Amino acid sequence: MRFDIDNKTDLMSNSRLFTWRQVLIYTTAFVGVVIVIQRVLRYISEHVVAFDNPYYWPVSIFGPRLPSLRDLSVAAGVAAVFFLFCRVLEVKRFSIVLSIVFGVALIAGLNFIHGLDVGYYAPIAGDARTGVLIPNTLDGQEYFHDALTITDPVDFFRRYNEIQPTLHMHGHTHPPGAVLTFYFLTKLLRDPAMIAVVIMILATIPTIFFFYRILQTELNDETARYMAFLLVLLPAVQIYYLASLDALIVALLTGVLYLFCFGKSYRSAIGAIVLLTASFLLTFVSLFILPVLVGFDLIVRRSLKRSVLVVGGMVGAHVLFYLLTGYDGWHSFRNASLHENPNGFMLFVDPVNYLFTRVEDVAEILFFFGPFLLILLIRGFRSKFQLRPFADLRQRPLLVLTILACTSLLGMYAVGAWRTGETARACAYIYPYLLFPVGYYLEDAEVGSSGRLQLAALVFMQSLGMQVFGTYHW
Repeated sequence: MRFDIDNKTDLMSNSRLFTWRQVLIYTTAFVGVVIVIQRVLRYISEHVVAFDNPYYWPVSIFGPRLPSLRDLSVAAGVAAVFFLFCRVLEVKRFSIVLSIVFGVALIAGLNFIHGLDVGYYAPIAGDARTGVLIPNTLDGQEYFHDALTITDPVDFFRRYNEIQPTLHMHGHTHPPGAVLTFYFLTKLLRDPAMIAVVIMILATIPTIFFFYRILQTELNDETARYMAFLLVLLPAVQIYYLASLDALIVALLTGVLYLFCFGKSYRSAIGAIVLLTASFLLTFVSLFILPVLVGFDLIVRRSLKRSVLVVGGMVGAHVLFYLLTGYDGWHSFRNASLHENPNGFMLFVDPVNYLFTRVEDVAEILFFFGPFLLILLIRGFRSKFQLRPFADLRQRPLLVLTILACTSLLGMYAVGAWRTGETARACAYIYPYLLFPVGYYLEDAEVGSSGRLQLAALVFMQSLGMQVFGTYHW
């Protein structure tokens, strides 16, 4: 058998994207390659040269688990509901409202495999500093625990540059909005499990909506709607969207991308400024999107007017924060950078760790993306580059965005960001970009309902398997 991931003849003669033999081969090869690299790196770190190597490479913070009968029953129930949802969505032509509702239900269901304590309470209010997980405690290392110490949110924002070094690791490396988000959610909801659910809902709705609107600009409506549902099935979304601040960051950055790149009016530019400013109040890794926006302006619009307006507006907002409250965003960024790399640039200080953690950062993102989407990603790129590789890029803006986003993220890795991995969570904003070429391919191949169901099932079953047999912390 010839293994050609670009072979379209087989695809068109079969209503499914992959034969069952291919499913078995690709799954086995994917898992086998991961295990082989994992063992090789473990040998190198133990016998050749020591470096920061997670035991279950490439997943940074992970613990294996043996599911109980109760866990398997929940997993089986969620799987059955998933197939029911797919049936309904096909009939309803992948309604965006239903995709949001079903996506929220699936995230909630898969996390319930771990039970309420580990699945819902621990991500918000857990503490594992002693090696024993306490799912719900008032003393711990999460944003929630820093938020409990706030008595005056306005004063916290004003004095954040002074307070920042006293916060736990997560809060220490973020702007004030990260802890303040949990402060307001705690005041409003009180219960950590409710906070987890609300974060998931607030993140899922705009993520799916903005992603769908972006895809609509180039793909037909049917493909765009399907891809919006596919996004929510990804392991990174199913595992980390419940309770994670990073889910809100993905939603904001996806909104910025749509409003900046495809908004036509000044109102959309103002909206992009607001969302970009909000994202920079939650995390400094929002820097990722700036080269994407500027690059899109240069390549597609051939003008920097919108970049100057939006980026300038965000910078102006932070200047206003400084003048009105004293909060210095640049000082806070420098403080976070120093905490992450206290001895300076990792390449010069610890080149071995630098090299292997860069590989780990990329590998974890690809591992959570899975073998089948990786194959379709490659197919999508090849189909768009096979005739005129670099001609008329302006006519393929989604492909331009994918290239810009991957380049920007690799650039951040090159300067030493994410020294401890955790990129499938902390860099989850990259996944919409990775799905753009997949959408191109599915539309060009005219995939029908059987192919859509197969791909959705393959992606979701990876998410389900990872939830059943693993626990993930941050």
